[in-house]
Amino acid sequence: MLSRGFTNAGAPPCAGACNESEGKFWKEGCRLNLEKRDTILREIQYWRRSKLLPEQYCDFLTNLYDDQAEVKDSNPVSLRNLQQGSIKIWLFGFGIISLIFLISLYFSVFPWPLQLATALSVLIICYGYSAIYLNRNKTISLMLAGIGSILTLGFGLWLIELHKLDADFWTPLLIAACGLLWCVLGFFLRIGLLHFCGYAFWALLYAGFFGHVRPDASLLELELLWLPLCVLMIWMSWLMYHKVSGVSGVYLGAGAALWLMPEVDALWLRAGFPEWTSLILILKIAVGLALLFLFRKKWITWVAS
Repeated sequence: MLSRGFTNAGAPPCAGACNESEGKFWKEGCRLNLEKRDTILREIQYWRRSKLLPEQYCDFLTNLYDDQAEVKDSNPVSLRNLQQGSIKIWLFGFGIISLIFLISLYFSVFPWPLQLATALSVLIICYGYSAIYLNRNKTISLMLAGIGSILTLGFGLWLIELHKLDADFWTPLLIAACGLLWCVLGFFLRIGLLHFCGYAFWALLYAGFFGHVRPDASLLELELLWLPLCVLMIWMSWLMYHKVSGVSGVYLGAGAALWLMPEVDALWLRAGFPEWTSLILILKIAVGLALLFLFRKKWITWVAS
């Protein structure tokens, strides 16, 4: 009777639960194995890009762990991908090179709306792909951001020259626009050098403006013009350390540069200052290094955040 009960049921009451539990454990184990394999493959790709292991060792480890024997390289223009002979990559490279030569040769004969649209399109592509590759491949992202920044300034100066615009008006406007663009993009993309260059352009604009307004300013006036900005930037560095991660070092670097700007302004951007101004510059460098040494635990924490 007991056996008939089992026969009618087809299986013990706990059999379904056991099978379901085993299936769940098997799926979970497969998922963990796949995640572990993907993690190992990503580490191998990192070793390859960082040159921590020779190329042949990376190939061996990749073939060992990758069931599909296929390298998932995040860099689309790596030597390995070029060696594999992907027609898409070669056509893409041909198209980019052709586009560069086309713009270089015929940009000057375009009507000005097309010139402006072409420049904006190229910049949007460079900065857009820089943002896309920011987490995939840092090197490509930085290269695209650098190319976009150079082209921003280059296209602006080219347009001013082509259309014979008033350089005294449009060049400062271009510097201001580049500085603002680089500050915003550097902040959101967390590209410190781009962010710093934006503030450097604004400092250049600031120096040019006061050089025009006060061409005969004394060294004391220059100190009063620049040192409050230095204090402001260092305070911003402290504030960003507590509010936003990844940008505190930019403000600290800008503050350190502004600490030396009065003497730099006097020696290189103006005329008529005595030779002992350079001694003040050397003294301020020594004082700045001493302050950095004394407060090294503070600012290193800010920069590393």
